[in-house]
Amino acid sequence: MTPVRRLARLTPLLLAALAGLGAPAVAGPPDSATAALLARRDATPMATSVESPQRYTPAERVAGGRSPPLRRGDGIDPTALAAAQAYADAQHSYALIVARNGRLVHERYAPGFSRTSRYATASMHKAVLALAFGDAIARGRIRLTDPLARHLPELKDDPKGAVTIEQLLRMTAGVGSPPATAADVVTPSEELMFGSDIRAAVRRFTVVLPPGSEFAYQNISTQLAGLALQAAIGERYATYLSRTLWAPIGAGDAALWLDRPGGDPHLFCCLQATARDWLRVGELLRNGGKVDGRQVVDADWVRAVVAPSPYNANFGMNVWRGTPYLPVRRYARMVDMTVASAAPFARDDVIFIDGAGGQRVYVVPSAGLTVVRIGKPSTTWDESYLVNQLLAGVTSK
Repeated sequence: MTPVRRLARLTPLLLAALAGLGAPAVAGPPDSATAALLARRDATPMATSVESPQRYTPAERVAGGRSPPLRRGDGIDPTALAAAQAYADAQHSYALIVARNGRLVHERYAPGFSRTSRYATASMHKAVLALAFGDAIARGRIRLTDPLARHLPELKDDPKGAVTIEQLLRMTAGVGSPPATAADVVTPSEELMFGSDIRAAVRRFTVVLPPGSEFAYQNISTQLAGLALQAAIGERYATYLSRTLWAPIGAGDAALWLDRPGGDPHLFCCLQATARDWLRVGELLRNGGKVDGRQVVDADWVRAVVAPSPYNANFGMNVWRGTPYLPVRRYARMVDMTVASAAPFARDDVIFIDGAGGQRVYVVPSAGLTVVRIGKPSTTWDESYLVNQLLAGVTSK
């Protein structure tokens, strides 16, 4: 069976599993707290709620800044733009934006959506979190070599406390969910996603592999890294993100999904933002951390985030890389979900932000290209097709 056909048979539940959700264990009737968790899970299906950010409540505002108008430009042949849009339409996309050299070349929304629509684009938040480390690292508040217990002292007697920030950002922490038992009504991953106490969920995860030994893309790693960052900066992550990154890039207001009112944010997913604001994040990457000539994120940190990891050449720190070519990209050895690429990317410097089911921000610095696709989660997404259609139409302008 080909990778694409195998993907097509995957159910939305398995797509949710890619985001870190395990299948629920079988057990007796749940208590009231567990029943509330299960109700929240059923009301917020990760595989189908990209277009419904209002389901991700309670939420905390991330204040935006002044959003300068996006200038219009050209530099991509209309035939290539039409081919890219046709593929996006076939994949039930809600938004497709293409920019060349910082100027808006193409912007299209499906009926019912617009430039002001916000989306909950799953794991795309992971890349924003990685970029947000730049200010704290530059100020000496946190280091890649720091063990978790330095910032989360409650883990000092837990094997997770010895895992480093770099291992978490490179997805080599070795932290995972213990096998479900008959007594488990919900898995640790479900509790992490839908429970009302993220820190309690975190305690259920264990070190299952030697840290630094194997790549495994997972939500718990990003959540732990983000909790350490929030502790190191000594303020709410939403406030810090707004001040150091979100407002300076000119993004509008966004929102974080909290586990409970006033509680902890989901740091691995579900940043609710517009497609245009994701374009601004892509442009930040393309320009090495600069916006309109201002250095918003330290250039050395941006280079570190996008540089290939020694554990996975197609991954940096929560940002993916298009080379070397992988006909089938895996998220972890033990995860069946994959993404196929029928052909290599037409340029070897493609980097991208990945959200489950084809939520993407693609950046091709050598072509001055930034692309945002947001849409219905797809199990047949071809990783390189959309970008290659556009690259084929890049002109000399």
